[in-house]
Amino acid sequence: MAHDSTIERKLSPSEKLWWVIDQECRSNFVMHSHVTGSITEDVLRPSLDAIQARHPLLRVCIKRDGWNSLSFRTSSVPSLPLRVVEGESNSWIEEAERELYEGFSVEEGPLARCTLVRHSRQDNTVLLAFHHAIGDGVSGSFLMRDLFQAAALVFSGKKCDLQPLEAKREMNAYFPDWALGLSGRWRSMKFGGRMLGAVLRYGKPAMPTFDLKAPPKDRRARIVAHCLDPDFVDRLHTRANKEGTTIHGAMLAAQILAISHNREDSKERPYFIGSPVNLRKKLNPPVGEDIGFFVTIGASITLAKPDTDFWPLAKVVRESLWDCVERGEPFVYVIQHLDLSRITSLFGLGLIGRRVFARVGASMTFGGLVFSNIGKVDIENHQGPFTIEDLGFAASLSSFSHFAAFAATIRRQSTWNFVGMEPLFKKEHTQRIAATALEILTRAVEK
Repeated sequence: MAHDSTIERKLSPSEKLWWVIDQECRSNFVMHSHVTGSITEDVLRPSLDAIQARHPLLRVCIKRDGWNSLSFRTSSVPSLPLRVVEGESNSWIEEAERELYEGFSVEEGPLARCTLVRHSRQDNTVLLAFHHAIGDGVSGSFLMRDLFQAAALVFSGKKCDLQPLEAKREMNAYFPDWALGLSGRWRSMKFGGRMLGAVLRYGKPAMPTFDLKAPPKDRRARIVAHCLDPDFVDRLHTRANKEGTTIHGAMLAAQILAISHNREDSKERPYFIGSPVNLRKKLNPPVGEDIGFFVTIGASITLAKPDTDFWPLAKVVRESLWDCVERGEPFVYVIQHLDLSRITSLFGLGLIGRRVFARVGASMTFGGLVFSNIGKVDIENHQGPFTIEDLGFAASLSSFSHFAAFAATIRRQSTWNFVGMEPLFKKEHTQRIAATALEILTRAVEK
């Protein structure tokens, strides 16, 4: 398969971070979409070839260069794998967990693959999994959109040629001037001082109580999926606006309070919140709709206890994350990835270097709670002979985090997926927290 746009470059510190993490604990992403209507293996196969031709990072492998260097290379990378399985309507969760756990052959590529879960002839779930080094949830939404557009063309018998995209450089190459050099370092020091000051004042951030302890290599992601219907999403949006916050702030507040309830502890505790921030429009020049790792973390420490008032907490959470973005702190996290990368300069990319890297990285985030919300996804739901009923995503976590939630919205219908790392959290444990969060959110909207 010949293509004009190639990538031959070293991994950025952020991309390298996910390669290192993946050696210790899977960090795959998986997108999922329930599709009704006619979509088959014969339709998906040329559609996958079309998106691979469009997106350069779907045509790379990762090669190790000596002691400390990793590179993307376009070198005889095979077509995107397609797997077809039969299963009941909820069997997609088990298949998605399998995709999160199964590694990629990074030295051969490609770093993405597709699974079609057939529930019946007219009822299917499409899964698209990829290595975190080549993208994020926003990247996944672009891929799903392009995949379905290509599938509609294939089904109608039209030529399935999507506009090819030029290869992008790493995220750091598009940083604004104020995020570089001494200015960036000064912001990094201020952020570190603010986080350290909060920990010294309030104590170590709280987490759900573990069921069992296990090293990163023995952890496996388990998904608990919820779907919020359009009427509820509309009511949530209206109420959040009235309370001076957002759906993002409300869902994150529900997650915090659910974990606070789960701890069975009435004391007010600090919670370290990590919320991914899409930097595509903040880069110079802005990055378009190609895939790639163009996301980082907005972080804050928030105080809560089981009886904390919901809407004031949702407002505080939203404002604290907004202030973090306004201070430019999401760029700071990328700068800190460069500092982490220096660990492998000392210890290499072998077992010792990876373990030290993972331990230092985990200490920087306190195993914090993650809530990733890619918001409203711009995908036309009617695509020729099939209809996209919903869209969601989930990721396997790492030593950097142990419990997370992931949200996406299409046509006012939102998916809300919770991921706990087993055996730290048995699946029943994650189910209890997810059910509590949904109950808290529902009660807050209807109150």
